[in-house]
Amino acid sequence: MTIVILTKVFFSALALVIAYVIHKVIMKSIDRFMSTFGREIKAPKTLSLLIAFLVYGFAVAGVLSIWDVNLTPYLTGLGISGVVLGLAFQEPLTNFLSGILVLVTRKVFEGEVVDIDGQSGTVDIIKMNHTHLVTFDGKLVLIPNRKVWSGTVTKFWPGKYRRNEIDVTVDYSTDMKLVESVLKKVLEDEPLVIKDESVTNMVVFKSFNASGVTYTVKFWAERETFIDSLNAVALRIKKYFDEYGISIPFTIVEVRNKN
Repeated sequence: MTIVILTKVFFSALALVIAYVIHKVIMKSIDRFMSTFGREIKAPKTLSLLIAFLVYGFAVAGVLSIWDVNLTPYLTGLGISGVVLGLAFQEPLTNFLSGILVLVTRKVFEGEVVDIDGQSGTVDIIKMNHTHLVTFDGKLVLIPNRKVWSGTVTKFWPGKYRRNEIDVTVDYSTDMKLVESVLKKVLEDEPLVIKDESVTNMVVFKSFNASGVTYTVKFWAERETFIDSLNAVALRIKKYFDEYGISIPFTIVEVRNKN
């Protein structure tokens, strides 16, 4: 009897080890296959999770077979409790099916910068029940897949470029045509600003304010230099304004003391 149990334990452990090895081999094979075409796997964590789910599912089925476990009597005997369990597992099941739909339709994918119902960040991995989102300040947010599937998703980088904006206010005494031409020169001279036929950089009048005239400088940048382009354009605006004698107004507070 002891030998039979030990044999079953050995083959059960062997089945799990084989599943582990198969999972690793499949992932390495996919990686090599993609490398031959000079491409990378876009969602390695999510793909690894799906393959593991399938491989270990077969392994668990094999282990149950080794131990002669027949689930039919248990499933038949659930009766009313099955309804209770069905209600209890309704939420996880909905998240699981929604996760499959998210993966199949690629509504979001690993490494993508998105906003999901007000939560912004980078998609780390799409698991069976939750999508893991790493926020810009380093927090990990677990969003139920049903919310990802049914909610509003904003993709910050649907294309190669994204538009940036800077508001600039100048003094009322400044020639407006001069301001517009200087700001356009800033966009032409700044190397981090994209000059491409597919995008348009522009300088647009915004408003007459209490302290001056405000313009909005709209320009396109690549993802890798999006923040750097914002700083570079701001520095160049200040430099060119100084060279052309264009002043940026600031609030002056006058305090009067009545004796």
